[in-house]
Amino acid sequence: MKDDAIAVATPLVRTGTQDLLCGLARVDLWGRLGWLEVKRRYRRTAIGPFWSSISLALFVVTLGVVGAGLWNQNLAEYLPYLTSGMVVWVMISTTISEACMLYVSTGNLFRHMQFDFSLLAYALVWRNFIVLLHHLAVYAVLVLLLAPHVIGLPLLLIVPGMALLMINGVWLSLLLGMSCLRFRDIQQVTMSVVQVAMFVTPIFWPIDQLQGTSRMVFVQLNPLHHFVQIVRAPLLGNVPDLENYVVILLVTVIGWALTFVIFGRFRRRIAYWS
Repeated sequence: MKDDAIAVATPLVRTGTQDLLCGLARVDLWGRLGWLEVKRRYRRTAIGPFWSSISLALFVVTLGVVGAGLWNQNLAEYLPYLTSGMVVWVMISTTISEACMLYVSTGNLFRHMQFDFSLLAYALVWRNFIVLLHHLAVYAVLVLLLAPHVIGLPLLLIVPGMALLMINGVWLSLLLGMSCLRFRDIQQVTMSVVQVAMFVTPIFWPIDQLQGTSRMVFVQLNPLHHFVQIVRAPLLGNVPDLENYVVILLVTVIGWALTFVIFGRFRRRIAYWS
């Protein structure tokens, strides 16, 4: 009986690298899983995932009117700034929160079938990217109404920006998924950090409002700011700073290196931790 349980819990491949590569190759599977999850969330609704776009639109318009007065900003400039930042932030924060439950909520799968564990991470990032594309409709409407001049060649830079978001989303999902499965308290700590990070990252407030040490801590040394900026800057007709890409490349290399080690060593225990 024990041998049968071990056989079921054994992954399809032997190493973490094989798991990541084989899982990535199954675009048909994780692509469909991500799409079906989006459809499931909005089943029997008239406009599907665009409900989240409507919610985002109400949020940014309401907060934009207040924020423009609070920060003494021109509404036609502040509203696209806020919207583009929120579009990216929603994907980042949702990916982090769902990553904490990546393996916690799918424990029954490991006991009944064999599959590459990385598939769930790819599906998670893919479905949040789909939602991001729906949220871009809010940005498009507001920009066409308030700031059509920002549409230009720099807009093409959102492609590598989004690619970097997704690449980092995968390693973060794997790392958080395994950590929260093994130590359940990490989920509570992570969610608390994300809530605080939303306010200390320049999403609601303009970057030039901070100077000196505060700017260094909350802007330059804040990796979340750089991830937001590589997509927000092109959406506002600007080219991201070289500093943004340097920081993100460092985070990508370090994050994937750490994930390779941890995932390769402990992935076989995922089924037993669940």
